[in-house]
Amino acid sequence: MAVVPVSGTNIRLLSGVPFSHDYKHTRWFDSLADQTAYFTARTVVHRMAEANFQRDKDQTYVRVDASIDELRNVNYLMFQNATYNSKWFYAFVTRLEYVRKEVTYVHFRLDVLQTWRFQLTVNPSFVVREHCPLWNSDGSPVINTIDEGLDYGSEYDNVATYQYVPNGGYKWLVIVAKEALHGSSSAVTPTVIGAPQPLSYYITPFKDSDLTPLVSLPGMEEPSPITMPTAIMEQLYKSETAVNNIVSLYVTDYTGIPVSYQAGSGGGSDILTFTDSSFELEYVNIGNSSIYTVYVGKAADFKPLYHEAYPDKYSAFTRPTESKLLMYPYTQIVMDDFKGNRMVYRPEYIGTDSLNVIVKGSLGTSNKVSYGIPDYNHSSNDGQKALTSNETALINGNPSDVPIINDYLTAYLQGNRNSIENTKNSIVWNMLFDSIGSVAAGNVAGVASNIGNGAANTVLTVQALEAKQKDIQNTPPQIAKMGSNTAYDIGNNYNGVIFIKKQIKPEYQRILSDFFHMYGYKVNRVKVPNFHTRQNWNYVQTLDCHITGNFNTEDLNELQSIFDNGITLWHTNDVGNYALTNEVIS
Repeated sequence: MAVVPVSGTNIRLLSGVPFSHDYKHTRWFDSLADQTAYFTARTVVHRMAEANFQRDKDQTYVRVDASIDELRNVNYLMFQNATYNSKWFYAFVTRLEYVRKEVTYVHFRLDVLQTWRFQLTVNPSFVVREHCPLWNSDGSPVINTIDEGLDYGSEYDNVATYQYVPNGGYKWLVIVAKEALHGSSSAVTPTVIGAPQPLSYYITPFKDSDLTPLVSLPGMEEPSPITMPTAIMEQLYKSETAVNNIVSLYVTDYTGIPVSYQAGSGGGSDILTFTDSSFELEYVNIGNSSIYTVYVGKAADFKPLYHEAYPDKYSAFTRPTESKLLMYPYTQIVMDDFKGNRMVYRPEYIGTDSLNVIVKGSLGTSNKVSYGIPDYNHSSNDGQKALTSNETALINGNPSDVPIINDYLTAYLQGNRNSIENTKNSIVWNMLFDSIGSVAAGNVAGVASNIGNGAANTVLTVQALEAKQKDIQNTPPQIAKMGSNTAYDIGNNYNGVIFIKKQIKPEYQRILSDFFHMYGYKVNRVKVPNFHTRQNWNYVQTLDCHITGNFNTEDLNELQSIFDNGITLWHTNDVGNYALTNEVIS
């Protein structure tokens, strides 16, 4: 409880002072002159030259020679104690007590904040929350990612979507063969494709409509057309030798081999240009036909692609008044291939203004492509961003295989069908011969029983075999490589990756914006609180606030409790008006 002097002089009973005695709202004056001018301008309802203050338990009051009706609007008082010094003391009026017609006891409680405002010093303390800077000089939000513990809903709005497929939207049909498909020799041709291996690789770029571009390789005078994927497979499947030579056949977004893409103009064909001399355009002869595709002579290492998805990572998001709403979890960027792979990124942890993508691929017996953000969760002095980008990358290892069909299983299944038919016939004939034998022996009853039991067993056995035969009939010819949902993915345009910008629902944006507008953000730092960094008010809440000052310990403890409980410090006379804007002033 604050310590109140035993007497006062120049006592003024005021009305219209909008401060709450719970210290949730008060004025924060930057100078003693401003404070004195403010209170001097308040309406004085009653004056007293001097008086002794009375105490009743924990209450302090002063006898005022005025009726309670005259003092009805009094809510504050100020006084001096001229015996000691000219300092002003300030107090909340807590109750008016009727004594008799012309006498009222005015109960009051010392306003320790206003009384000791210019004698106290708030030292670095643990600040729980306060009004913070919102925007950097370049317009980007000041980072504040501390969890507020507030409900922001369970759903998001998709505010923008962007699809990225490398090389102008072209994908690659990759043929992996045990023996080289081109040339006169059909021997195994070992080479280096990321690592030494005995396989041969052929790659064909195409778009969803089975459209192939013109291909340009070093030394070529003009770009050349290549065979479309459907025509390649049509020719391959005409040759049992070619089919049995294929180890893998799949579609991938990126092979790890960069090419430059030039869109066709005036209805002309697109051009993909290879810069490495290790690649060759080859005719692959299959029987009386041939296909024209790119043979990978050597790819000792694979190179990533870089792409700028968004020049401004915050573009398309609704720009809120409170910058924290542009951060996770209120805002997020999702990268999804809609094939079961998804990564969620926090915009504030992307170290550049733009959203850049790094794509890595390779050639092998199956496809693997990774999409990452090279500047995500990296400090500016990290020189290995490309290497470690896979730590938070979307890695698509799902097979986008194309089926390879041969006839081995077909023959096997047909043989099993014939064997099963023979077994069924044998069962029926055995039952009949057993019955005929019983008739010859004169055992008619046994015949009936034998036929009944035999028929029952025969039916069950034949049913089981027919079920097995039906299963086999439903089994397709052998598919050496089944593939996944390649047709679904490509046919529905799920190629590359899709970036989705998400924000919480508008109703939650309003709720949180109003809360942050009033109470600022969580800080959880040891610092001197921000007392006057906003135009109209600052909210401050501390934990174990560290205050020093040349006044009594009880008032000091109360001041510390005030800041620990949270207090709104107003800078204008319109105290409590949260409809005001509250721009940052420093």
